[in-house]
Amino acid sequence: MKAEYAFTEFEEDDRETFPEICELNIISGGCHLYGYLLTPDKRIPGPYPTVIMSHGFPGYTTNNDLELALMRMGCVVIHVNHRGAWGSEGNYLFTNLKDDLIAIAKWAHNLAIADQYQIDPKSIFLVGHSMGGQTVLNAAKDLPFVKGVVAMAAYDIGAAFRYHMEKELFLMIETEGQCLKLTSASDVYENALLNREELSVLSRYDELVKHNVLLVEAVHDTVAPPDKMLRPLAEKLQAAEGHITYETIRSNHSFVGQRMKLTKTVGTWIEKVLERG
Repeated sequence: MKAEYAFTEFEEDDRETFPEICELNIISGGCHLYGYLLTPDKRIPGPYPTVIMSHGFPGYTTNNDLELALMRMGCVVIHVNHRGAWGSEGNYLFTNLKDDLIAIAKWAHNLAIADQYQIDPKSIFLVGHSMGGQTVLNAAKDLPFVKGVVAMAAYDIGAAFRYHMEKELFLMIETEGQCLKLTSASDVYENALLNREELSVLSRYDELVKHNVLLVEAVHDTVAPPDKMLRPLAEKLQAAEGHITYETIRSNHSFVGQRMKLTKTVGTWIEKVLERG
């Protein structure tokens, strides 16, 4: 993997070595999750480190640019939509997110699948933004084979209730969630309320100490204020002497004006983790 290739392409495609986009259909909780898998140009030798992306709520803010950059660097990239989101079956619930990601990660770690897509099963990374940041942090606690975890402007449902941000959370579900398949905004909110401690990124944080962790703060984030939702986890991991890197980018929640800096930050960190072995 070469982070310096983030914004570099081969001069032309070769029909024998095309990078590919493959459709995916992975089962989680008895539901079909739909998405895609990107493979690098075969002129970059495999097996490849693999990045599994977890989208935020509800998935309007995409990370396609980051995904394509990681592919150019030499990563297989997996993007699957959670239950109830963007065509995937089932109803959207916050408690389903971690289970979906665990199912996807175990699928990628399966030796038959790894062989099919030239995935290096020892070099699987979870990368998530916003609610996806919460999801990758929580899923990693139950996935000992994961090489590293990247949480960008991570949301923390537990913190939302601790800091009395319930109204903002409900309005987010009610307005942004209209594109999702769900029984009602009230049911999704109640799911968050009843499971707020389990969903919090601080829950079982000691399990994250076993992983390489990159936390990326958006300094001007008003959706997931970093002083309430990201820094408390960083402080706990640092106190426990975990393998944690904390980066700040002076942007808003979506990093919309700093996408290249975000890409370089994530790509360089993954490259360094791989070099350490």
